[in-house]
Amino acid sequence: MNTLKSLIVLLGFIYHTYSAEPCKKICILSDPKCVTKGGYVVYKTVVHGVKDLMIEPLDPLHIKSIDGTLENVKYKLTNITLKGLKDCTVTKLTLNATSNKYGQYLNCPKLVSRFCFEAQENTKKPVLSGKGTATVAAYNYDILNYGLYSVFVNEDHRPHFFVITQDSKTNLKGKLEFAITNTHVTSTNKVNETVKYMNHNWRRTEKFLHKPIVKRAMKILISKIDVYIRKFTMGEVLPERND
Repeated sequence: MNTLKSLIVLLGFIYHTYSAEPCKKICILSDPKCVTKGGYVVYKTVVHGVKDLMIEPLDPLHIKSIDGTLENVKYKLTNITLKGLKDCTVTKLTLNATSNKYGQYLNCPKLVSRFCFEAQENTKKPVLSGKGTATVAAYNYDILNYGLYSVFVNEDHRPHFFVITQDSKTNLKGKLEFAITNTHVTSTNKVNETVKYMNHNWRRTEKFLHKPIVKRAMKILISKIDVYIRKFTMGEVLPERND
């Protein structure tokens, strides 16, 4: 039923636009190139911040805290910042009018997370332990944000997009660098062992330490995009076709 309503709204939007502006070429949702162009503009606009909508710039993006587990060691990250979102590119955006599914594909040349950590002591493996501050730099990083969207008609009698659900997947195609910048551990050798171990086991470091930060950041990003696309009409969000 929701899909049918969305299709009716979409068809009504196209009809209304052609009637009001017969020379305007509508960006059809099945045209990935055209949709991606609009998605790129929306992404860049939101990341840089929209003062009128009270959307603060998202680079750096701030996260209060995250709890996680690495090598059976429980940790807590606080005062987290993620830098590099402004340099990411929307390589593809898909909007399926039948299934109401969307997919936002991002490629980020470099994402750097900085945080304070507090982790349990672990004598078996030289993983993150004690208290301190650290950074993780991920290069050539792909992110897929996906979920369900829909359309509603606002008081302006125009259709607007909105996001229903969101989740994300990540894929590190480049290298990952972990570093401890400050620690309460007095042993320099222990710190060096931890850094070496975390970099050697970079896949685990990405999956259990960096990925949770990125996924939380993406929830914030998509929530801000949702605020933006609810405000503007489909005709304002999607560009015109060039053909």
